[in-house]
Amino acid sequence: MSDNAKHLTLKGLFWNAIDRFGNQAIVTIVGIVTARVLSVEDFAVVAVLTIFSTVATSFIDSGLGTSLVRTKVVEEKDYSSMFVFNLAISSLLYLILFFAAPFIEDFYHIKGLTLYARVLFLQLLIHAFGIVQYIKTLKNMQFNITARVNILSIFLSGAIAIVMTFLSFGAWVLVLLPVLNSVFRTTFFWIWGDWRLDMRVSKSSLKKHMGFSLSFMVANLFGKTISPLYNSIIGKYYNTLQTGYYYQANKWGETPNLLISSVVQGTTLSTLTLLQDDPPRFLNACRKTMSTLSFVLFPVSLFAISAAEPGFVWVLTDKYLHAVGYFQLLCFAGLFISLTELNVNFINIKGQSKYALQLEIVKIGLACLLLFLTYDKGILYIIWGQMTVRIICFIISTLFSRRVYGYHLGLQLRDALPSFLMGAAAAFICYMPQYFSILNNPFAMLILQGIIFLLIYSGLSHLTRNTIWTDVLELVKRRF
Repeated sequence: MSDNAKHLTLKGLFWNAIDRFGNQAIVTIVGIVTARVLSVEDFAVVAVLTIFSTVATSFIDSGLGTSLVRTKVVEEKDYSSMFVFNLAISSLLYLILFFAAPFIEDFYHIKGLTLYARVLFLQLLIHAFGIVQYIKTLKNMQFNITARVNILSIFLSGAIAIVMTFLSFGAWVLVLLPVLNSVFRTTFFWIWGDWRLDMRVSKSSLKKHMGFSLSFMVANLFGKTISPLYNSIIGKYYNTLQTGYYYQANKWGETPNLLISSVVQGTTLSTLTLLQDDPPRFLNACRKTMSTLSFVLFPVSLFAISAAEPGFVWVLTDKYLHAVGYFQLLCFAGLFISLTELNVNFINIKGQSKYALQLEIVKIGLACLLLFLTYDKGILYIIWGQMTVRIICFIISTLFSRRVYGYHLGLQLRDALPSFLMGAAAAFICYMPQYFSILNNPFAMLILQGIIFLLIYSGLSHLTRNTIWTDVLELVKRRF
């Protein structure tokens, strides 16, 4: 990378890390409090509704935002056209879902779901008012504003949710939390963002961005529908207790993977755009990104798998012990989501969103097929099918990456496998105290396993002279 690109990347990574980790820290605290106090069945309410809000949000985002970010020169009419378009779409979708809510309640046989749904879906309208402000800050690489908005919004909405939890609001806590977050987020973006309301609509502008955004929207729609689809099917064919177990296991299982990959990917879309016309440098930057992601992602996820039981008991209480096995499988499967999304991110930067669409069509097809084969055999079978889909889709994504910019499966394994092997070795060794039941206190066991894992992983990184580890040490030496 050039010095300018490196500076932008480091600056972006810094603020993205503050944003994502700060955001996730608050979400984790809120999630722990609500999980410990609310019933498992309360989470089933949100679980079955996520597929509807996810599909609607994908239509609202519609890929226009990503198209604007990757376009080098953007005019004011592009932003105003996107604002009006998204507002119109969100209003239409909310009306459809508002009148569909009673039918959703009849389908899932959950009492009161109609009102829950109508309130939860309000976030669609609110989200549409703030999306242009968000896209413009991303386009201008104002990651500090985004971090400030996201952290403050989730802090305020989370604080209200915690108060409501202890006031025994039940499932309403989980319904109102995303709505309140959208209200605060949209408000703060309008306060700190520099775009001002403009209702002009340019047909030429919409047409210019629609070519990319349509395929991206469909791909995004399919991709984001997969996880809620499992919630929906399990919510239909299993009781609310089992649905709640799966929802929590899936939420916590995806957290380390999505958190770490979002920090990296939230930066690369803007910075790698600068290198998209220089194939050798673009490929090198992609390889560096893959190595960095793997070095951080694999140890965190593999440790979470190894220490899942004491972690669940200490954090969520033993009422969620039945979800531990689900969590471990879903956490491992989540690794392939992150690697696949990284490949898709690189492909989109090169303007080849058609491949992302093809991948999502394959993914939704495989998911539906395996769900059909496993839905009545038990949740574990469903999860094994879920893992199979994610592994196959990762392999397919490497084939597309090879075609677009030469990053084939062999190179990706060369960049990612060392971190995985070190993480797996550390996870196996740190599991031994739990296997032999050396300690009875779950918190003490968690700390012991964490110390062992950290020592083993850092030691192996040093012995193998891992390039990312070496870069980190050099950075620390220069700083101190």
